[in-house]
Amino acid sequence: MEITRPIDALEIQKWRSLLDDVYPQPIWEETMRYHLHSLWISGCVVLALAVPTAAVPAAAEEAGQWFGRAVLVALSSKSVKVEDRADHTVSVTEYDGAVFNADGKTFLDKARYQVVDLTDAGTSSGGHKTFTEADGSKVFAKYVLKDAKPKEFRGTFEFTGGRGKYAGITGRGEYHVVLVSDTALWDELRGEYKIPATVGSSRPDPTR
Repeated sequence: MEITRPIDALEIQKWRSLLDDVYPQPIWEETMRYHLHSLWISGCVVLALAVPTAAVPAAAEEAGQWFGRAVLVALSSKSVKVEDRADHTVSVTEYDGAVFNADGKTFLDKARYQVVDLTDAGTSSGGHKTFTEADGSKVFAKYVLKDAKPKEFRGTFEFTGGRGKYAGITGRGEYHVVLVSDTALWDELRGEYKIPATVGSSRPDPTR
């Protein structure tokens, strides 16, 4: 509501006299307070609507190289014998550990690192990797074993998606695992990644 001219004292006195004739004083004073309060609320609403909404900044597409070093510990392992041929077993092993960025960058640095390994003896070996940062953002990957030697394993991995600031991530790379003990592994991962442009997202700077 817009007031087009000032209200002078004589006009206020005139309306006050009229109100005294029609209503008892407590009633018209309460009425005036009600209308003034209503005008104040209306003005606040108009001001709130007039303030422009802050634009949500857009995050540009990001791409970079990643060199991760990790330690994994076996949590559980289960093997099932399949009788279709001699010495045929299928096993599932769970690992948990941590990975840090060996280049000192922020991408997947000091993140939780979980692995579910699926091995079909004599046929195939691979599984799934999950990386979780402190803010809850996640990166998912699948991997395939390419070469196995006593206490040493090499293969490839592919990022299949993510959550939080890593939603839509893609990329691939290679890993090298060394068996430290019966339950502990040392893992090195090298690869590249790409995160699509989004709105209102905060991501690590790949150059840092």
